[in-house]
Amino acid sequence: MIKHLQKIGNSKGIVIDKPILELLRIDENGAFEVTPKQGGLFLKPVTVKETYKKYTKRNQHSLGKFSK
Repeated sequence: MIKHLQKIGNSKGIVIDKPILELLRIDENGAFEVTPKQGGLFLKPVTVKETYKKYTKRNQHSLGKFSK
């Protein structure tokens, strides 16, 4: 599938078709982790819980400073 960049406000974006979102069970508020991979981009659907867990673990040391 080939997609083209589209103007979205002051940015550019790629629109993901509704059938693809339905197939992946992603709602209109879905979040994605975007990572560069082999000369392109890889989009992985993530939940709020996964994102919170990942960033909390990564920033545990910094977050500990604030709790003192």
